[in-house]
Amino acid sequence: MGQAGEPTVDPGGLTTAQLLGDACVVCRKKWPRPRVRVGRLPDSTGVFACDECAPAPPAPRTRRGTREPATDAGRPAGERPPARTTALDAVVVEVSPGEG
Repeated sequence: MGQAGEPTVDPGGLTTAQLLGDACVVCRKKWPRPRVRVGRLPDSTGVFACDECAPAPPAPRTRRGTREPATDAGRPAGERPPARTTALDAVVVEVSPGEG
């Protein structure tokens, strides 16, 4: 059983071994057998990646809300601009206690 919200992978570009879970969906390595579930096929069959590739699959795109379309018009009305900092405010200095 898959997890809610996991990415659906297009089976068109996968090999038979990848479709069966016998090869990593990222690097196609067959040994050791991949064991990290990273998504699912349209029929809800899991697709797997090896330990080295498991963090590599891209995150699925988030859906845009229907409230506002994306434009280049700038900041929405009423939204404040980000706080400005000077170059010295952005510097972090770590000092050990007792040493000056």
